[in-house]
Amino acid sequence: MSLLSIIQNVCAEISIDPPAAVMSSADPQIAQLRILSFRAGRELMRDHDWSALVVVRNFTATGVIPEPAEPPADWDRFGENSKIWNTSRLWQLNGPVEPQTWERNTIINSNPVPQIWRMLGGKLAIYPNDVGENIRYEYVSSSWVAVNGGTTYADTWANDTDTARFPEELIELSTIWRWKRAKGLDYGEEMANFERAKESAIGSDRAAAPMDISLPNRGQVPDNYWPGIITVPNP
Repeated sequence: MSLLSIIQNVCAEISIDPPAAVMSSADPQIAQLRILSFRAGRELMRDHDWSALVVVRNFTATGVIPEPAEPPADWDRFGENSKIWNTSRLWQLNGPVEPQTWERNTIINSNPVPQIWRMLGGKLAIYPNDVGENIRYEYVSSSWVAVNGGTTYADTWANDTDTARFPEELIELSTIWRWKRAKGLDYGEEMANFERAKESAIGSDRAAAPMDISLPNRGQVPDNYWPGIITVPNP
């Protein structure tokens, strides 16, 4: 699928003549659908940490606070439960810390172990930030569009052949209820269909492994496990 096929499918659903092109179309109805589909895609990007949008970021610390190039331009947010790691020292950084904790440590020139971090001016600040150490974290990219269906990504439509990096059926369903709302029509059923499809897609994307609650995960032990020997004295 592509932007063109998304809009064509939506047009078929709402009884509008499907276009031969989208980006170059002078039809105001097609322009409206393109904008609504963009809003649908942008909100879907923010609704869930889609696996296709998760990026593992590795960089070498410059020693500057905050790091001038972190996070990168396509960063939208850290993933749920995401952590920042110093892979040189094999420890997890503490953070994001609140302003008072940050100020206290930086003013008294302390040396917290592990290091602490927070966002400052939209950039990643690590303290202390030692030059040459390797830092790793995961983030969710804002680039939900695959340009011409390839490996170059963007955060908005630019070509009729652009594709989405998550299920495009969701963009269709979301665009339909948004169009009905814009026209003052009843969109409750269409919105409910979209929400059901979205929850199903999110569940599939998480791909959680089946869990047997009667046994610990491999490499782990039950909470009540004691590695020693318990000796019970005779009464």
